Amino acid sequence: MKRLTLLATGAAMLFATVGPAVAAQAADGPAAAPRAAAAEDGRLHAWVDPNQRGAHCSWSGNKRDWDYGDDGVTGNCEPMRNRASSLENRGFGGGYDDVDLYYNQDQSGVYACLGHGDAWYDLTGGDYIFNFGLPWWSGKNESVNDNISSHSWTDSC
Repeated sequence: MKRLTLLATGAAMLFATVGPAVAAQAADGPAAAPRAAAAEDGRLHAWVDPNQRGAHCSWSGNKRDWDYGDDGVTGNCEPMRNRASSLENRGFGGGYDDVDLYYNQDQSGVYACLGHGDAWYDLTGGDYIFNFGLPWWSGKNESVNDNISSHSWTDSC
């Protein structure tokens, strides 16, 4: 009986350690890349091409419509709606430092969440999807690549 109890305890510890991490990876796609060398600047950054290349926009606040570029800081920002193929969250830590990325304008519909300090360098492989929202909502399980219309800062992913 003691051996059975020990086996059950070991299995529970293994599940507690491995189970949730595997589930999170399956839901969110590959693990986000570690923080890039860039320092926190309080902004969400998006590039038209993979690996942080091409036209670049960044935002310090929420943005209801990526058709209108950023808030004038990056200099070479073009309308970014349905064009981003690389993202980085350089938000300041300490609350409302994660970013919900929405399939629709006005921060509505399905969304994906980019955690504080995370970078998704290449969205073109289809590994990052809009996985939060109701099953019948437009864009559910679609690739994030070239499909972001708006974003908002949030307290957690």
